[in-house]
Amino acid sequence: MKLIRCECGYVARGDSDDQVIGMIRGHMSTDHPALLESVSREDLISWIQAD
Repeated sequence: MKLIRCECGYVARGDSDDQVIGMIRGHMSTDHPALLESVSREDLISWIQAD
């Protein structure tokens, strides 16, 4: 399992990089829309942790 922890406490989990990035982008679009445009895919990949 892979995950990204958002600074607000939300945790996006998925089996693949693409899945967890999709989850965190969905979260960011509703809860942090200003960040969505400034965070690149490469940034998100660097935030992925193994669970």
